[in-house]
Amino acid sequence: MILKHRRIGFGVWLWPIVSILMLIGMIAEAGTHVRPAIAEPHLERCQKAIDEFPVMVKGASGTWTGVNTEIPAPAIQLLHPNAILSRDYVNDETKAMVSLLIVNCKDARYLQGHYPPNCYPAQGKELIKCNLNGKMENGELRTWHLPHMDITGMEYHFAPKSPTDQERVVYNFFVMPRVPAMAVSHKELDGVICSDIGSVYTSGEDYQRRYYGAAEFQLVTGTRMTRQERDQAFLDLMSPNEKLIRTLENRYPGGN
Repeated sequence: MILKHRRIGFGVWLWPIVSILMLIGMIAEAGTHVRPAIAEPHLERCQKAIDEFPVMVKGASGTWTGVNTEIPAPAIQLLHPNAILSRDYVNDETKAMVSLLIVNCKDARYLQGHYPPNCYPAQGKELIKCNLNGKMENGELRTWHLPHMDITGMEYHFAPKSPTDQERVVYNFFVMPRVPAMAVSHKELDGVICSDIGSVYTSGEDYQRRYYGAAEFQLVTGTRMTRQERDQAFLDLMSPNEKLIRTLENRYPGGN
């Protein structure tokens, strides 16, 4: 009987100690979680950088002058943007015109509906598949070489909606921010440029990365421009603005 009482007494003291240790562990683990407020300085820098994207950009093919375009209300409702730029640029020398869209969202999941193979067909435009090495693909993986970085993205083609319209060509890439937390998951997504929507899905589903959001770039042209002309327009507009991309990556400068 004495031994039995001793065992009961030991158990009575053991479980409160275990519970306390478990509580301490839970509190310590929760301290490594990314909270919305932690990401706010990064999102403020992103907003400022996008707002400061120049209206006039000098490039190798000439000077591009931009005019802001109206952003449809459904797009705003879909994206819930932290910052957004929608602008048509015209080359003062060649008279070529391109449309540039830059959007930064507080939650990466908001970009899923704006992914070109989702967005343009929803507007009635048919995605034209391309033949790459005998295999039909939705788009072509491309890499553009800027002075201090490479951008890997996708090129998509969409059929015209009417005989008076023309085929649309969309260059698209995503920017995933660096999340400076010790226990953050998916470190392969830290401060990188991505061509595929899969990385956006992964980031949006991960509570440790979610609040830092993500960004998307689209350059839209018609087929009256050659690929060489489209590429040069892309390089003209992106090359002087590498700092913006680094800011969206949360790598330049003073990323928290």
